[in-house]
Amino acid sequence: MSTNRRFYIGNLSLKVTKDDLRRHFGLDSTPYLRSNSWIELSVERPGTSYGFGFINVPEQLAGHLLQLNGTKLYDRYIKVEPANTQGGGGGSRRSKVSIPSMFPSSYVMPIPQLANYPYGMNQYNNNIRGRRNRRLPQGPNEIVTVPEDKRLQLIDVGVNLPNKAFSRDIRNVIEQADVAGIKQMILTGNTLQMSQSAVLQAKAHPRVLYASVGVHPHFTTKEWNEKTAKEIEELAKDPVVVAIGEVGLDFHRNYSDEKAQVEAFTKQVEIACEVQKPLLAHERASHQKFIEVLSQFSGKLPSIVIHCFTGSVSEMSAYVAMGFYVGICGFICKESPGKALRDALKEGVLPLDRILLESDAPYMIPNAPEKELDDVCKSLLKRCQPGRNEPCTLPIVAHTVAKCLGVDAEEVARASTENARQVFDLKLPAPTTQPAPTASGTE
Repeated sequence: MSTNRRFYIGNLSLKVTKDDLRRHFGLDSTPYLRSNSWIELSVERPGTSYGFGFINVPEQLAGHLLQLNGTKLYDRYIKVEPANTQGGGGGSRRSKVSIPSMFPSSYVMPIPQLANYPYGMNQYNNNIRGRRNRRLPQGPNEIVTVPEDKRLQLIDVGVNLPNKAFSRDIRNVIEQADVAGIKQMILTGNTLQMSQSAVLQAKAHPRVLYASVGVHPHFTTKEWNEKTAKEIEELAKDPVVVAIGEVGLDFHRNYSDEKAQVEAFTKQVEIACEVQKPLLAHERASHQKFIEVLSQFSGKLPSIVIHCFTGSVSEMSAYVAMGFYVGICGFICKESPGKALRDALKEGVLPLDRILLESDAPYMIPNAPEKELDDVCKSLLKRCQPGRNEPCTLPIVAHTVAKCLGVDAEEVARASTENARQVFDLKLPAPTTQPAPTASGTE
């Protein structure tokens, strides 16, 4: 039986072509996708379609395709739904198809296919063992308005939007981030599937979302092999991919064998050097080995960003001395664990021109003391569903960094945004001409 899934694509512009759809859905990103995906477009006459068609993709990418429901192509918000097939063989080109109508056009399906693994907590609560009480993803929340004079212009350089925690309300999350001042985001890849999803989402939101691709050290034992390496290498060449990551070493949790971690990290550093795109690097309890791997590529390395820094002051000093950038997330807001990081900033160990800000959502909720938050930050934090961070909380991180440095939050926003544009070579976001349709009840 075929392993492909078939989807109905509706509300298309009459001028749309197969090439337009391939680009929009990222089906030309890798040789694997080019050879295992195909499009059937209903055409009235050359150059004019009937406004609908069908796309067939490998089973493991079905969830990623559904996330593009409601995205804009030409002047239309397109509809993506599972096609009803008759006669078996759901992936066959010859299956008889009836156009589905069981879902409203704005509904975003949950994505059970995405591979997500424990990452210090699950995406629904703080206890990865508490399966019985796990909260399911909820629908979209109301958009929190942010006054113009309270809005910081920020770039989130590390957010896990491909995570299934956002499967039901991703458009709502992106809209809230935009309203809060986060105009551009870099989606991190932790697995091959999530890297592929990051690329697809970035293609659907040009100059707003960008992708980073790679395999996280937690998953190297299970995921890393020659085929995965080739797929990551191919994805890395795509223009929407601006970094290799999240990659690195984690000898703290050791979810993967250390030898496998080093092998995968070394290869992915090599890929970053080949394509000359920044390395979004994860390092936990592995500082010495981490530096040892990077030193093998001395003189070839692109910019290095230490993702969600949680290390010691001496390690931060070493990274700054080597010219690395340091990503700061909600960890800095945590009262006890984040104290060393706050103290390092107060002591001037990390200058502003080396700081990048990232939410790491749905992880690293910035739980700053309520008394230190203004009404806007309180509202953005309150909006988050239990156990799930969102990119809209990034202003809380900016305010905390500013307080540690003794400068205005606007200065932190300006400097970190300039740093992000320089490191990742990001273009200015496209001006908004028409807001995406929203609904307070369902997406």
